[in-house]
Amino acid sequence: MNHAIFIDWVTAGKSFASECHARGSAFPILANGASVLYDDAGVPRFERAIPATFRGSHETSVRVSCNGIYVSLSGNIGRFSRRDNLFNYGWDQTKTKLESFLLDKGLPKFSTASIQDSFIQPTSARVSRLDITANYSTGSESQARAFIRWISSKSLKRMKKGSAGDESVWFSNGMRMFKAYIKHIEMEKHGMSKDNPVYQWCRDNGIVRVEIELKRLKLRQYGMNDFDKITQEAIEDIYEHETEILKRVDRSDEPDIIDSLPVRYRMTAAAWLAGEDVRSIMSNGTLYRHAKVLREYGLDILEPRNIVKFPTKVNVIELRPVSPPDWYQFNDAYNDQPALRLVSNE
Repeated sequence: MNHAIFIDWVTAGKSFASECHARGSAFPILANGASVLYDDAGVPRFERAIPATFRGSHETSVRVSCNGIYVSLSGNIGRFSRRDNLFNYGWDQTKTKLESFLLDKGLPKFSTASIQDSFIQPTSARVSRLDITANYSTGSESQARAFIRWISSKSLKRMKKGSAGDESVWFSNGMRMFKAYIKHIEMEKHGMSKDNPVYQWCRDNGIVRVEIELKRLKLRQYGMNDFDKITQEAIEDIYEHETEILKRVDRSDEPDIIDSLPVRYRMTAAAWLAGEDVRSIMSNGTLYRHAKVLREYGLDILEPRNIVKFPTKVNVIELRPVSPPDWYQFNDAYNDQPALRLVSNE
């Protein structure tokens, strides 16, 4: 890859029942209380530890819980105790920092390790949320806003769309979320000074952040719910697939677009180009079949067609992926701390 694709959030958990049985003791209890579910007779049926929040410098935090056997962690561990979140770590560095954090709290690592003198196979940690992120340069703030408006005019299959003007747009369902927003505006909302060089670099280069949030079911589909099997290569492949919308080309203004379409889809395309609401003239099944084909030709018939014409100048936005510039420092205060103490699983 020619640009940095990094991790912005991890939620994972693992049962260490086998390890605790082998070592003859449980791990330290870490929780901020517990929630208990009672049945109609008032008998407790389910108890869940409320995660404890560990706060780092620069208003960062990570949530961890351990009931003695089951350990979970949730948060942007790569961001923990770092000054800003313009860039972050790839999977390998994120994993290292996550497991160092667990060891520092007296908890075991998530990575599977063999249990000495035991035939018991340890279980794998399960990942239930993974956010994958990259930054892109559009060249200026005005171009960044134009890019957000362009994304807002698109649709993603089986996902609901939301937007905040020309600053951010998102598509979501129960399995995943796609989100794009102008980075320097987000930084300002979180209190960053306009005099900060990082803020100025983002503003002057029109930096747009594009994030993919993968939830439990989607991770399972990708085979990415096993902590031990995740790789940076797989993360990059999934990110490219999930951001396919960035590669779409709008051809609705081409004069010969109708002639380039398969015959059976031309009437639908012509109606949409003329401003008709195609949802009212065909069944949902036909609509989505036609939408799938026409999207490959740059026509998104699921979105309203604006047929009001004005004299326009063609605006071409060059979306360039960016890696951390030479002057950018991660300033990871957590990794600058004294050596962490180790905890043996034996």
